[in-house]
Amino acid sequence: MPICPNCRRRMPNKIIICMDCFRQMVGQINYQRHPSPELVTLFQDNPYQGQNPNRANLIILGTDANYSPMICNHRFSSLFFKRILDYHSNGIGFWEQTGVHHPFLLQEYPFDRRKDGVKYHTNFRKLQLRSEHAQYISFVELLDIPTIGNTGEDRTLFRNYLNQAHLEGIENIIADDARRRFILINQTLISELQYIRNHFGCFNSLFENIGEAPPLPGIAFNDGTTLIYNGYSFSHSITDEYIANLRREIIQFLPELA
Repeated sequence: MPICPNCRRRMPNKIIICMDCFRQMVGQINYQRHPSPELVTLFQDNPYQGQNPNRANLIILGTDANYSPMICNHRFSSLFFKRILDYHSNGIGFWEQTGVHHPFLLQEYPFDRRKDGVKYHTNFRKLQLRSEHAQYISFVELLDIPTIGNTGEDRTLFRNYLNQAHLEGIENIIADDARRRFILINQTLISELQYIRNHFGCFNSLFENIGEAPPLPGIAFNDGTTLIYNGYSFSHSITDEYIANLRREIIQFLPELA
């Protein structure tokens, strides 16, 4: 049974620091850019996870990549932080090597699994995609920086972090019809995309295709080459039935992911 290195309290579930000590160390965690310059730089250099979205067939759009602020604290998680850096350097290789698509799913994950994006990736894993599918899959966020805290607690700051060039890059990815793509969006994301359209002038063609209130869950657009599916965020509580239906839609459009 692990022992908190700060207070020597015994802890279950492989957590390496107890929550009382964690709160004392980091205080109230406000939403903001991640404090690790190394992680921020790496993410900005490659603002996606997994396959390059310009080569991917399954593209999952999200708001931001959220991490614990403690991952860069070398007293507690230096080895795991290296796992994070390895993942962002080569997400396909990471999946093929470890058998999981994200470091949050590793047995050695040292933090509270109820927070910081773990639920998102736990739910995504239920789609039963495998490491041989890694070459087809890309996670793309509206922000080109990693964050800490709850995105919903400070939408103003989230919007201040938006990068016009990065958003235009996402718009080009959505518009690309050089290969078949299944693009997964969600209702929370749509509200931010509408804000971006109104304030940055991006995604006008997207809304021409999907409308202002696409079906939820359901296919918002399908021209045979690009399918846009409006679903629920993997961060939310979603049913096994929803996951099964989403998997069926993905495989029907992209049989290589069966």
